[in-house]
Amino acid sequence: MNSIPIVIFAYNRSSHFKRVMISLQNNKIKNKIYMILDGAKNRNDRIIQKDILGSVKVIGNYNKFSKNQITVIRNKKNLGLAGSINKGLDKISRIHDSFIVLEDDTIPYRKLVTFFTKCLKKYKNNNDIGAICGYQFMKFDKNPKKIETKFLKHFIPWGWATWSSTWKNYRFKKKEIKNNNLNIPPFIKKIRKNILDKKNKKKYWSLNFMLNNYINKKYFVYPNIPLVKNIGFDGSGTNSLVTDELYVFEKKIHSIKLSNFSLVKKDLLKQEKKLNKVIKNFYN
Repeated sequence: MNSIPIVIFAYNRSSHFKRVMISLQNNKIKNKIYMILDGAKNRNDRIIQKDILGSVKVIGNYNKFSKNQITVIRNKKNLGLAGSINKGLDKISRIHDSFIVLEDDTIPYRKLVTFFTKCLKKYKNNNDIGAICGYQFMKFDKNPKKIETKFLKHFIPWGWATWSSTWKNYRFKKKEIKNNNLNIPPFIKKIRKNILDKKNKKKYWSLNFMLNNYINKKYFVYPNIPLVKNIGFDGSGTNSLVTDELYVFEKKIHSIKLSNFSLVKKDLLKQEKKLNKVIKNFYN
């Protein structure tokens, strides 16, 4: 369980980053942690990044983290979110067989790392699965008694995990995504067209990752309840609007049950309906 690293991407949101680290600390996480800090654009960002790096040092010396548990990787230049994620995960995928990804606005709940770890082991050789996602819409599953798996079509990048082989395959075949519309839902095609029309496609790495999985007919594993909270809809996020529509709360459920891969049509329709409703807040 401890051999799967957690990769955290940060830039200039010091208070958000600290909340993520404090959550990992409180959850007594023993996994290796890589903090990837994108290069600063200006003097103000450099000042904020000093605070972030200072907090890493303080947190790293705190007795709930081991001595060499946290490794900081700094980009020399500003690559933007998409560039930082692509470069960072390319590097991590050469070192580890799988990994867990958090951004500096995704706060992990108590069972998130355990859920990811169990899923990465169980579905490792399942060619139908592209990744595991941690965010779930509130009330997606009414009155659940345990954490269970849902196999869904659309990718939400607010806390996720995958295998290095899957990531490498995606990066190797990235050029195939550009003009391929096979197996892509109409409302996703519309989002892609809007992004290309605005000429800001470099910001949205997650859309390409999702498109790659549509093309290859892969699905995503989700919990039936939210295991991560996104605090980036406060105006600080790169690609999101200000909203409270997507806030979720932690449920005190401890039991986890992983199912074999199977598609439930009503679950697929439910996710697409919810995504259609809030998609305006994903890609502004």
